Amino acid sequence: MASILLLDEVDSTNQYLINLLESEKIEESTAVASFNQTRGKGQKGNEWISESGKGLSYSIVIYPNYLSARNQFIISQAVALAVKSILDEYTKDISIKWPNDTYWKDKKIAGTLIENRLKGDLIDYSVIGIGININQETFPDTLPNPVSLKQITGLEFNLMELANKLNNKILTALKELSHGTEVEIQRYYLNALYRRDGFHPYNTEDSSFTARIRGISAKGSLILEHEDGTLKDYAFKEVSFA
Repeated sequence: MASILLLDEVDSTNQYLINLLESEKIEESTAVASFNQTRGKGQKGNEWISESGKGLSYSIVIYPNYLSARNQFIISQAVALAVKSILDEYTKDISIKWPNDTYWKDKKIAGTLIENRLKGDLIDYSVIGIGININQETFPDTLPNPVSLKQITGLEFNLMELANKLNNKILTALKELSHGTEVEIQRYYLNALYRRDGFHPYNTEDSSFTARIRGISAKGSLILEHEDGTLKDYAFKEVSFA
């Protein structure tokens, strides 16, 4: 079993690894975890909020020199599927909300933030951060739709056990990716998407509409089919689920 450095307290597990990378070349697959993250980072500059001792914050560094910068979204897809696979062991109705949040029904149970540093056409390094709500039972009112594994199942979970399980699942997923399984990953990811079937409401900065998911582009854009049959690609910040 690959080992994880457990941090008693940290501002951000991602930032911890990025700080290390700025001062030295650290070994690939170096992973850290904490059950007390004070300033976790989320997508779009948001903060990942977790009660001390109740959730898992995890980060790992990889050097995916086999991937071009334009294909970096495949890392997000592989990681999102790995997180879903872990949670599938404990409950049903787990899906991936594009681009890489993890949902139980209509509630968010986990989030992922991948920070890539590019060097020319290649990825110099990737720091993959994952936060999972595990034993937390109350959340701040500022969070719109959180849920934890304990709230779903009624059970208390061993955080270190889940951290080790997640680490091994991520390592396996990344190893498979390095062996050229991109097509399979893309297919499984598409089928695992939240609101994968049927028409659903979406919002952009200046409009609201109903559409259905038709695919994901190589760069990670969401391809939506509008009710009139028009297909359009949307980047991460261009569209939101209503």
